Amino acid sequence: MERKEFIEKVGLSSASILIFGCMQACSKSDSTPTTNNNSGNQGTNKPVDFTINISVAPYLSLNAPGGFFVESTTGIIIARTLKNEFIAVSAICTHQGVNVEFQANSNRFYCAAHGSAFDASGAVTIGPATTALKQYKTSLSGSNLRVYA
Repeated sequence: MERKEFIEKVGLSSASILIFGCMQACSKSDSTPTTNNNSGNQGTNKPVDFTINISVAPYLSLNAPGGFFVESTTGIIIARTLKNEFIAVSAICTHQGVNVEFQANSNRFYCAAHGSAFDASGAVTIGPATTALKQYKTSLSGSNLRVYA
């Protein structure tokens, strides 16, 4: 095999591998979650209804007023207000799909990416977001907190 022929074959093989890799990266994957559908349920049509035990990790932040936790499997942020009430809304900002955080002193959800703010019920108080976060009901029984639609 001549040098020129070897380089051509190596070049074609490398190009084939790159093209295959690009095609795989561009293909749709069932394991990739949706980032922003404004439902707070990560692109599924399943109704929200789950219970967590706030006395065990990773939910320990909910034991203190002002604490919050983002349940990544459902895309819901759960917060304990300074008045010891539990609130839950979609964790995904309706502006551009960035996760919000809970600011206890202001009793609001805040998106640091673009400054949108939402009150405790998920209503927009400061834009650029124009759509409210989906709100969920909560019910505490002992250390078990139920979040449901």
